[in-house]
Amino acid sequence: MNLAKFLKNKGVLYAVILAIFYQTAMVGLYIYGYHVLPGGVDELSVNVVNLDGSQGEAIQQELTANLPFKKITTGQSLEQSKEALDNRSIQMVIVIPQNFFSNLACGKSEFDFYINQSNTMTTTTTMTAVAQSITDNFNKAIGQKKLAEILGSMNVNSEQQQAITAQLQNSVVQKNVYTHTAPQSMDYIMAPSFLSIGTYASSMVVAIVLMNIFLAFIPIVGKRKAFLYIEAAGCVISVLTPLFGIIMARILISVSLQKLLILYLQQVFMQITAFQFTLVFSLLLGQNGIFINIFLMLAQTIAGGGTMPLQMMPDLFKTISCITPMYPNTQIDFGLMYGGPISDYELRLVTILVISSLALLFIIWRKWPQQVNDNQPKTNKAIIQSTAE
Repeated sequence: MNLAKFLKNKGVLYAVILAIFYQTAMVGLYIYGYHVLPGGVDELSVNVVNLDGSQGEAIQQELTANLPFKKITTGQSLEQSKEALDNRSIQMVIVIPQNFFSNLACGKSEFDFYINQSNTMTTTTTMTAVAQSITDNFNKAIGQKKLAEILGSMNVNSEQQQAITAQLQNSVVQKNVYTHTAPQSMDYIMAPSFLSIGTYASSMVVAIVLMNIFLAFIPIVGKRKAFLYIEAAGCVISVLTPLFGIIMARILISVSLQKLLILYLQQVFMQITAFQFTLVFSLLLGQNGIFINIFLMLAQTIAGGGTMPLQMMPDLFKTISCITPMYPNTQIDFGLMYGGPISDYELRLVTILVISSLALLFIIWRKWPQQVNDNQPKTNKAIIQSTAE
């Protein structure tokens, strides 16, 4: 066989197609996924809590009218808002503290900004920047005499307005209150995402390899035993391989041994779930299942929720985050490492695992013959057995 003929064979052509698909999917998905930044900031949610009674209502109205968000809630208490922040259903709580106006009249006051750091770097940096912008704009509004309009709506006479505004240049300061504090270093913030990506990628490779072994063993032991064998192998691999990812994480970042143990157990569960999930496409479509698996793996680097919050994602990635295991596992890892909700995301992982397992049983039941073909020539069976080994 000459070189030209070799380059035209199906294996080489398949590799070329796979390489082109990988490059196109990776570039296309990443560019499309990140095009919402920074414009997608308005999809985030905040609560504004007024603790200064009727005097703070005018300030609250001024704030909500100028915040760059579509969803602004003003009717919840501070405790309700903190709970929503903890659950990551909102990204910041802005508090007008008690005695805000009286302190302002005395020359110095502050807004309280509650920000959950057990979150993506995009969320924490965006909200910190917004908090600074609110403070700066409020001080600017004082300089532009806009505060006089607010004071007028509160029946403060013109002489008092002038006296107050004259002494209030840069008198409002911001007070950031961080919950679930985390080291603001990229390696720490991205660790939950990297753990999930590494676990998912290794699960996908295992699924592809074990799929080929399954096909080789069907004529030897039958589809049921072959399926049980690869399931057992997948479970053994799922117990072993996350250990190396956890060890690597421990080398690179400082995490307590207790947290590492819990993270390890979580990654074992994630590995089993991702293995079942990716095996569905491998067994259903054979070698062509790699296209679906690679597409979903690349998409989950965005839909996994490690780089941007769910609210900012394009609709395609929001949908993918609902049906794939990386998003709930990343949120669980954030919770385990830095604090936050876990149980709801664990339930989502269990649901994906159960549905994937049932799908696998259905595929095995419908796609392959029941028993070993005993009439198959012994020489052919020997060749197959040798290949499988």
